[in-house]
Amino acid sequence: MAGEREQEERDRVINWDPELRNMPREVRNVIAPTPLKGTDAMQFRCHPGISCFNECCQNIEILLTPYDLLRLRRRLNLSAEEFLLQYATLYTMNKGQLPVAMLRMDEQSGRCPFVTDAGCSVYSDRPVTCRYYPLGMALLHRQQATEDESFYFMIKEDFCQGHREECRWQVEEWRRDQGSDGYDERNQKWMEFIIKRRSAGDGVSTSLPVSEFFYMASTNPEKFREFVFQSSFLQRYHVDEAQLQQLRTDDEALIDFALSWLKSVLFGDQDVRVKPDAIAAYKANKQAKKAQEEKKSE
Repeated sequence: MAGEREQEERDRVINWDPELRNMPREVRNVIAPTPLKGTDAMQFRCHPGISCFNECCQNIEILLTPYDLLRLRRRLNLSAEEFLLQYATLYTMNKGQLPVAMLRMDEQSGRCPFVTDAGCSVYSDRPVTCRYYPLGMALLHRQQATEDESFYFMIKEDFCQGHREECRWQVEEWRRDQGSDGYDERNQKWMEFIIKRRSAGDGVSTSLPVSEFFYMASTNPEKFREFVFQSSFLQRYHVDEAQLQQLRTDDEALIDFALSWLKSVLFGDQDVRVKPDAIAAYKANKQAKKAQEEKKSE
């Protein structure tokens, strides 16, 4: 009976977030059923001397945030395109149908490409998912709430001995110690866009171009910079000169700008505004096409 109650409680937590609900059962079964807040206590420690060292670095799915990608490709001295080709694969989220990059594991061993017997070879630049472990973060969307409610949960895999180590933290202390709070801050606009798209449901369709631009902005700022400066983008949208100078060299600022632009396109936000003369030209062109069609039908 106790096992059944625990499974019911676990399923209740899973049902709060569609992305968790779509996880395989074997993954869902390692999620402790108690939602955690930042001030809640946890016990965990990982170190090279522990018997399960590196076991958590295989047979996993690691989504790569924009800041993950920036840090990793700078660490490896690779362009965005080179990194995506060598280390990433495309994954589409079930809720919202947004494409994101996922770290490609070794096909034979299932291990992370950056793990060695001595540990993570890119540890100081490791993805935020790795920084959170053994925590996960999920969202609870309430119908009448203006914002989604976030919460944490504990992942307890049978092999992991870190939960038995005598080292206690508050959840927020763990996040600060691992640097995940800083990553979350850098990825804030990316997360806001995903949350807003998910909350919109089927009422807002994600067209193919928007999905492609979202993936470009999230994974390849070099390519998005070409789009801004080498297309008719700046003829259509207002961007002040100071921001333009920043966008030429600052990848983080460019990603934030790209996501603000996509929010304006998809949800009607006014973060990036269309130029008045561009609107007038669009209306004039539309009227001209309509007049041509009417003339042909006479």
